[in-house]
Amino acid sequence: MLFLYEYNLLTFPKSMKKLFLAVFFAVPVLVNAQQVSMDDMSYWKSSGKTNWQIASDVTADLNKHDVMTIASGKGVLVNLPNPQNKANLVSVAEHGDAEIEFDFMMAAHSNSGFYLQGRYEMQLLDSWGVKNPSTGDCGGIYKRRKYVLDANNKYKEYLWEGHAPRVNACLAPGLWQHVEISFQAPRFDASGKKTANAKVLKITMNGVVLHENLELTGPTGGPIAETEVASGPIMIQGDHGPVAFRNMKISNLIGKPAELTNLNYKVFYGKFKEPKDFLSKTPDATGALDKLTWDVSKQPNDFAEIFTGKIKVAEAGKHKFTFQLGGKYYVNIGGKEILPDAWTFTRDQRKAEVDLPAGEVPIEITVYKTDGWMPPITGMWIAGPSFRETAYHTVGSMLAGPPNDPIMMDAPEPTVLRSFSDITLNGKTKRVTHAVNVGNPDKLHYTYDMDNGTIAQIWKGDFLNMSPMWDNRGDGSSKPRGAVLPMGMQPLLMQNSQKNVIAENLPTDANFKTLGYDLDVNSLPTFRYQIYGSEVEDQIRVAEGKFLTRSLSVKNSNANNPLACRLAIGKDIVKIAEDTYAVNGKSFYIKATGASIEKSGDTMMLFMPVSEKIVYSIMW
Repeated sequence: MLFLYEYNLLTFPKSMKKLFLAVFFAVPVLVNAQQVSMDDMSYWKSSGKTNWQIASDVTADLNKHDVMTIASGKGVLVNLPNPQNKANLVSVAEHGDAEIEFDFMMAAHSNSGFYLQGRYEMQLLDSWGVKNPSTGDCGGIYKRRKYVLDANNKYKEYLWEGHAPRVNACLAPGLWQHVEISFQAPRFDASGKKTANAKVLKITMNGVVLHENLELTGPTGGPIAETEVASGPIMIQGDHGPVAFRNMKISNLIGKPAELTNLNYKVFYGKFKEPKDFLSKTPDATGALDKLTWDVSKQPNDFAEIFTGKIKVAEAGKHKFTFQLGGKYYVNIGGKEILPDAWTFTRDQRKAEVDLPAGEVPIEITVYKTDGWMPPITGMWIAGPSFRETAYHTVGSMLAGPPNDPIMMDAPEPTVLRSFSDITLNGKTKRVTHAVNVGNPDKLHYTYDMDNGTIAQIWKGDFLNMSPMWDNRGDGSSKPRGAVLPMGMQPLLMQNSQKNVIAENLPTDANFKTLGYDLDVNSLPTFRYQIYGSEVEDQIRVAEGKFLTRSLSVKNSNANNPLACRLAIGKDIVKIAEDTYAVNGKSFYIKATGASIEKSGDTMMLFMPVSEKIVYSIMW
C-alpha cells in the first residue's frame, strides 16, 4: 500500500530558510512497506506474559475506564493488562530510518506508548476533549528522564524536554485512529560516537501534522535502554492500559537511493505551443549536468528543455516519482510515458508510481514554457523500496517558486464564515457552494451545506485556511485545519417511502427552500429551511467540550406523508452501548435515544422517529 505524506505548506512562511527546508526535507513516501502480521505473535518477542493477544475485533465503552472487550479471531493486536500480566511488547525485527503507519484504539482513560527503536516514545493516551495538549497527551513525544540526588541524598526523578503535539487530533475512546511516522535514526561514526541526533521528520495523526523536523536528543522515559543505536526494535508499552492495533506497516529505509547519471540537456528558444514546434529543430544549447535545473536556459521564459539521463536502480521494485515544473511538460521512463503532456503551475506537483528493475533505466523529461507571468521551476524527487524520498535537482532550481504566506483564521470565539468547501468522501470530491463554516473556541468545528440542510464535514483542531479564498484572486474556498471527518451530502429528512434511497442531493419533490440562519446571543447560528412542507430549525452546539449535539425542531409535518430521519449511513453500524452506535468501521459515534439500525443491500442505516423535536449527538 502506498502512503503519501503531504507537505504542510501552512508551516512555511515566505522566507529562504523555510524554503530551504521545503526543498531538502521533501515529502516522505512509504513504498513497499512490510505488513506486520496480526494473525499471530510471530513478529514479537515472547515476554512470558499473556496480556498481549490476537483478536478479530475490539470494542471500548465510552463510560468505563480501562475496559476493552475482544472478539475471537485474527487481524487485531490487543493489550489487556492485569496485575499478573502487564509486559511491554518488543519486536524481533529492528529498524533504522523508517516509515511506519498503524491504526490504534484506546480504551477510555487508557495509557500506552509507541517506542521507535525502543527508545523514543510517542504517547498513546485517551486525550479526548483536551483543549491544550501537553507532552503526555496523545501524539506527544514524551519527556526525557533521569534521576538526581536531592538534598536528603535520595534519588529523585527529573523530567525535561518532551514535545507536545501541535493540536489535539485524538478521537474518542473506542474509535480507530490512524498514525503515520517518518523517523530518522541517530548517526554514529566508525568509533561509535554519535554524530547526529535521531529525528522525527513527521508524525501525522488522523490526517493532522503533529510534529515536523523534530530532533530527539536522547531516549525518552521508560526506554528499552538508555544507550542509543543505529538500529533498534519497536516497543509498545503494555503495563498501563488497554490498547489495540491493526494495519501496521513498517518500511525500513536502509537501502541506497537511486542515482541520476549521464544527465544531459538540450535548450530551444522560442514561443512553442506544442512539442512538434521544437523537436525537429537544432538545439540552441546543449551540455551535461550533475542535477536537474531549469536555468540551463539563459532566459526564464519562451524556452523548451529536454533532459535525458539514466536512473541507476539498486533494488528492483516500486518507485514513486514527484515532479514540480512550471509550464507544460511530459515524462518518459524506461521508454514509457508515465506523465502525459500537461500544463502545470509553478507550485503544482504531479506524481507517478513505476515498477523499475535493478540496473540502469533511461529517463527523459521534456518541458516548454511560454507564460511570462509564471516563474520557472524544475524539481524531481524519487522514493524507492528501501530509501526515503530524495531530491535530484539543485537548490537554485526550486527557489523561483516559494510558497505564499498562508492566511489562517482561528476561532477564539464563535465564528461564522461563508465560503465554498470541498468535501471528499469515498474518493470523490464535491464542492459545496453555499457552505457555512462554524468555528468554536472548543476547537470543534463544522461546515453546514445550506443547499441540503446537512452537516457536510466536522473537524477538531484549528479553524480554517483562508489562503485559497483570499490569496491573490482566490477561488472562493476555504479548508479545515484539523482532523476532518466528512459526513457526506445525504439529507437528514426524507419521505418514509424513500428512506432507503441514497442520493447526493434532495429530490425535486422535496421542495427544499433555505430560509437562512439566525445568530443567538453567543453568535452561534440556528439554520432554517422548508422541506416536504415542514418547517425545520436546525441547531448544532458543542457539548461538554468534546462533541456536537444537534437539535431539530420540525413543524407542520404531514401525518399522511410521514418523514423519516436518517442519522447515519455506513458499511456497518454497531450498537455498542445504550443509545450509542459506532458507524462505518468505528470511525465515529452517534448517540440517539430511540434509534434503530436498518439494512439495505450492503449498506447500514441508522434511523430515529420524526417528532417535533429531534436530538442526537455526533462523537468523534
